[in-house]
Amino acid sequence: MSAPSSSPVPSITEWLRLLYGDILFPGAPSDGIGRPSMVRWALLACLGLAVCLAGMNMPLLEPDETRYAQIPREMLDAGTLTVPLLDGEPYYDKPPLFYWAVASSYRLLGETIPAARLVPALSVFATILLAYAIGTWSLGEAVGWRGAVLLALAPGLVGMGKLLLLDGLLTLVVFAGQSALWLAAGKNRFHRGWWGLATCLAGVGLLTKGPIALLLMGLPLFVHRWLIPAQGVGPTWKAWLGLGLGASLIALPWHVELAWQDPQFLKHYLWEHHILRFLQPFDHVRGTFFYVPVLAAGLLPGSFLLVNLGKNLAASDEESRSKRTEALGYWLLCAGACIGFFSLSGCKLPTYVLPAFPAFALVLGYAAQGIPQPWWRLGVACWMATLLFGLYMVLPAYAGLRSPLADEKVLAFLDQELGQTGTGLVAYPRPCHSVSWRLNRPDIRHFRSKDFDAFRVDILSRPRTVVLCTHRHSLQGLKQLLPPFVKVSREIRCEIPDLPLVPQEHQKAAKKLLGETALGLCDVAVLEVTR
Repeated sequence: MSAPSSSPVPSITEWLRLLYGDILFPGAPSDGIGRPSMVRWALLACLGLAVCLAGMNMPLLEPDETRYAQIPREMLDAGTLTVPLLDGEPYYDKPPLFYWAVASSYRLLGETIPAARLVPALSVFATILLAYAIGTWSLGEAVGWRGAVLLALAPGLVGMGKLLLLDGLLTLVVFAGQSALWLAAGKNRFHRGWWGLATCLAGVGLLTKGPIALLLMGLPLFVHRWLIPAQGVGPTWKAWLGLGLGASLIALPWHVELAWQDPQFLKHYLWEHHILRFLQPFDHVRGTFFYVPVLAAGLLPGSFLLVNLGKNLAASDEESRSKRTEALGYWLLCAGACIGFFSLSGCKLPTYVLPAFPAFALVLGYAAQGIPQPWWRLGVACWMATLLFGLYMVLPAYAGLRSPLADEKVLAFLDQELGQTGTGLVAYPRPCHSVSWRLNRPDIRHFRSKDFDAFRVDILSRPRTVVLCTHRHSLQGLKQLLPPFVKVSREIRCEIPDLPLVPQEHQKAAKKLLGETALGLCDVAVLEVTR
């Protein structure tokens, strides 16, 4: 008598598909079950405008905002929109689309701070409205509405996303691409029109922040379709290949033009800033769990729903299981792909994870379904009042205090000294683009500490030089390193102004808490050659 045959052990792939499709997200697809409410559209638009218009005119923050304000201005002044320029030199760190958009805003509205910030502000506003539309279509109107409201109230998006950085625009482009891909092939279907739109958005993403955009768009759907294979018509390998090639063709002309002009372009741009900085980071090195507090604070008040989300995902009753649809799994993958990639990367900044916020907000909108309507409205109203106070009062005040040119005496000093004939202007050991922006000077060279020999040669080439000392110890070091025939004739210290409502005996501690030594401009000194 033969022994009974044992059942085969499931493979890892089968286990993962069982976990994802049959346990975590077994609910029937819910696409198209919701229709956006016009009243809620209007309310969301008002909320979006309220949070996006806050702080548009506050001082630019050093060093990133001032850099991204200066680059489009220099491109316009030089009459070229092909080569990004900073301090009169090519700046190959990032693609050009954001610079083109800001330059267009300058042409329409003038070279002002609100014009510079218009592009990220509009991007955040459009992201909020898109979250309601795609959330309603894929998860239902109630979930889409609550998810969009949570997104509009997330300080990480409406605070950091509106800053003059690439990440606000990237968030919109990536989220729009993820939405188009879901509409094209999110379940048992394949829609060529939506797939074509996703291809165009992927090309726009490549011109916004490089290959990372293509990864954040395509990886979630690829994994989703691998975990839940399409039973009908789904994206074939030819469709995926077409997506990659089509996106590359959109971005290719600019890359070819720059590579033709400068043989070093591809090495600096592609290898150093889009591959090496993630594999072997050379700046902004953080720990693996750096984004845990960033997400917890940035998604408030939605992050309070994470416990409820965990309970809902673990619930085994039929009602809970039916609400956990494929779309919910897809949006969780969209958020997880972004968070996971940048958590594993050694190079980290808080804004890098912003493309995860829209998808994460939709998932939290699902977790918010169990909150009674009165409590929901009360919580939204209280948090909205707190957020608007922070955006309209606290953040602009902080930016004003942190501005390198907050002290008018510094500007008066610069105007007086630079008004004298034959006076040069340099920065040491880091650039200070706040001064470049304020004085409209694209010719301010900066010298690092390791380039001190070149710095000394530059100083000796003229009788007087104004030096922007951008480190708290740089002026002290200069006094020790300068030749005896070069003297510091005048100097002024840049300090945070006295803080209102803070007692005098606590001013020093309060300023230190604000980061007094990281203003981006610590001292301004006049060097004179006496020989």
